[in-house]
Parts: sequence; C-alpha cells; structure tokens
Amino acid sequence: MQSDINLTPTGSLVEIGKSQDERSNIEIIPGRTWGTASECRAAALLVHGLGAHSGWYEALGRRLRVKRFFSLAYDQVGFGKRRSQTLMMKQQWLDDIRAAYEYLRETVGDKPIFIMGNSMGALLSLKAASELNKLPEIDRPAGLVLFSPGFDGHPETFRLTYKAKAVFKALFDPDEELNLPYTYDDITREETVRNWLKNDPDKREKLPARMLLELLKLSQEVKSSVRKVPCPVLMLTSGKEKIVDNEVNRMVFERLNAPRKTQHRFEEAWHDLMFDPVLDELVEMVTAWMIETTKQRQTVG
Repeated sequence: MQSDINLTPTGSLVEIGKSQDERSNIEIIPGRTWGTASECRAAALLVHGLGAHSGWYEALGRRLRVKRFFSLAYDQVGFGKRRSQTLMMKQQWLDDIRAAYEYLRETVGDKPIFIMGNSMGALLSLKAASELNKLPEIDRPAGLVLFSPGFDGHPETFRLTYKAKAVFKALFDPDEELNLPYTYDDITREETVRNWLKNDPDKREKLPARMLLELLKLSQEVKSSVRKVPCPVLMLTSGKEKIVDNEVNRMVFERLNAPRKTQHRFEEAWHDLMFDPVLDELVEMVTAWMIETTKQRQTVG
C-alpha cells in the first residue's frame, strides 16, 4: 500500500514547561499537537530522532488524529527550534520527556498515554519508560511504541573510527561539530521526502561532539541496564536498515521484561517509518494495538 507522505504543517503549536512565575528559569519547550484532547480515546507522546524535530511527525500525527488519538511532539534540547540550547548531559533529554509527559497528562486527564519514540527517540523513550514505573499506576504510560530503535548505530555506518573520533573530540574540543555519518538517502526511499528534508530549515546535519558522547553513554546504559518497563511494548523495525543495528534491537527487545511484547518488521521499508510508503499500514497496526492494549488495561483495572 502506498502512502502519501505530506509534511505540510497542520499541527497546533504549543509551549511546554512555561512557568507563571516570572522569576523561574524553566526553559520553554516548543511542541505541536494533532487532534482534540477532549474528544480523543487516548494520547501519544511522540519523541523524535537524531537530527530531527517535532515536525517530522506531521504525517503520523495527522493520521492519528483521524483515528481519534491526540498526539504531542516536541523539540528536544539541541534540535529544531531549540538548536541553540546546549546539551551538557543526557539527563536533559530525559527531563524533556518527563516535562512533555506531565504536560500531556494535564491536557488529556486520565485518558491512556502511549509513549512513541523514533530511532534515537526510541532509545530515550525506553529509558524514560523504565523510570516512570515510580509513578502511581494510573499515571504510568499505557504502552510504549518503538519505531526503528536506535539502541545502537549500524556498524557499517557508525563505525568504530567515527565513535572514537566523537569521544576524542568530546574530551578535547566538545563544541566541535561532526557530520552525521548518513544521508537522507539512508533515511527514506521517498524522493519527495528527501527533497523536503534537504530544504528543512530546522534539520540538523552536524552535532557537537559532546552531544554524540552523551548519546553513546545513553546507548551503553540502556543496553547494559534497562531490563524492565511497566507497560506493554510494540517494536516496529525496517528491513532495509542502514542507520541502526537491528541485531542489537532484537537482543534488547528479547531480554526486556514487560507485561506484553509485540514486534513486527516491515521488510521493504527504510529506516524512518514515518516517511515510508508503509505508513498507512503501520498506523492501522499501531492504533489496533493501542485499542487492544487500552481494553486489556481497563479489564485489569
């Protein structure tokens, strides 16, 4: 099935973390939403990947809205409208997820919230979900969806020499930027999307060495210590993958302790499933899983 990947913005712009206290130093997190919170059956928190921003979720957010799912995507520290904000430690990314999750909870009330992460966003989402089990059960995420998880980079793309250079630069010149080791041709097979990405003013093709080191630290931490999450997990991967390591993804998924786990590979899809012709099929699969997960949650509750 061919999907029309239209990235013309339709989401509503929002500000997360805005404080009523003028003395507060809380940074505003720009985001965008799709759908109507009061009419939704559930909500999704969308966490973007490396070099991306909240607008890259446009095609998914629009489709979720039609299915009566409210969704919120936000720009992480160092990306999108927050490119000028310096990432000093990986905890800043995790603090972003927590702030966005709390904002979404306030917006949709007691309706189920699903955390969805793409590539690096999936890495962060898994780490964040593993920590949200400290919340009261009613406030925990209803489920976790991992799109092409970036638990580790593809060994032929993120070579050891690239990682070593990033670590060296992070120690001696942490603000120096390194080119990402892949191109838009590796992200998607859709030529129209490639052209849109090339002209996207908010994309990021070079990253500070410090940021890359923090990403490597997070990857190692998740691979070595994250073994349990408090909610069902759905992992979707691509068969034509050149950016992340699907073998590592499989290993992390298999050892993960969760109430329920489901995985599926789109054999003909390329890395970013949000930009692939399988998107409509993916949305049908994800929303059906969300509905079933919500029913089971209500039964248990």
